[in-house]
Amino acid sequence: MPRSVVVSLITTFAALNVVADIVPVTPVIGVTGTFFRLSWVVAPLTGLLLGPLWGGASCVLAGLAEVGFGLQSPQPFNLFTPVRMGLSAVQAGWVITGRWKTAVTVLGCLIGVWVVLPTGRETLLAVSLQGAGCVLLVAFGSRIRGYGASASWRQVAVGVAVAAYSGNVSRHLLGNLLLIVLADAPTALFVAALPVTLVEQAAFLAAAVILGTAVTRTRVRALLEVPGKSKAF
Repeated sequence: MPRSVVVSLITTFAALNVVADIVPVTPVIGVTGTFFRLSWVVAPLTGLLLGPLWGGASCVLAGLAEVGFGLQSPQPFNLFTPVRMGLSAVQAGWVITGRWKTAVTVLGCLIGVWVVLPTGRETLLAVSLQGAGCVLLVAFGSRIRGYGASASWRQVAVGVAVAAYSGNVSRHLLGNLLLIVLADAPTALFVAALPVTLVEQAAFLAAAVILGTAVTRTRVRALLEVPGKSKAF
C-alpha cells in the first residue's frame, strides 16, 4: 500500500478519535473535569482495523492533537492522554494480529505495578477486571487471529470482544496508576468506583463488539489493512 494511503489512514482515524474524545460519557471519579468519552470505543477499534503499529500511531497522534489544541483541560492526568489512547489501540492490535502473549505480558506488568504500590495492595479487587482480561487472553488468544476469517458471527464477535476488552482495561489500569502517582488517590476511591467502572466497561465493550463485528464481517476491514507487521487477520 502506498505510503500516502498509510498516512491518510493514520490521520483519518486520528481525526475520528479526536471527535470521539470530545463527546463525554461519564465523569472520571476522582478527577474533576475529566470524563470517559466515546474514544473508549473508537481507540481499540482503530487498533483492530489498522493493527498495533499504525493504530497506535493514529491514537497517539489524536491525543497529541487534543493536548496541543487545548481540547483537554490542562491537568497532569490529561497530559498522558496520548499514551493512554495509544495503549488501548496497541493492545487491541496485538491481540487481533495473534500477538496475544505480548498483550497479556503488558497487562500483567501493569497489574504487577499496581500490586507493588501500597495503595494498590490495599485494593486488589480494583484490578479484577484486568485479571479477567488476562484470563480471556490466555483462554482465547491463540485462536483469535483465525476468527476474523470465520463464517461464524459468534467467533468474529469473540475475537473483537477480547481485543477491545484487553485494550480498554489496560488503558483503565494505566489511568488508575496515574491517579495514584499524580494525585495520591485514596484506596476508597477505587473501591467506590468499581461498580460504575463495571457498567462503563460493559457498555464500551458492547458498542465495540457491535461496530467491530459489523466492520469485520462486511470486509470493510480488509480494505483498511496496512501491510507489514501491523497486518491483522
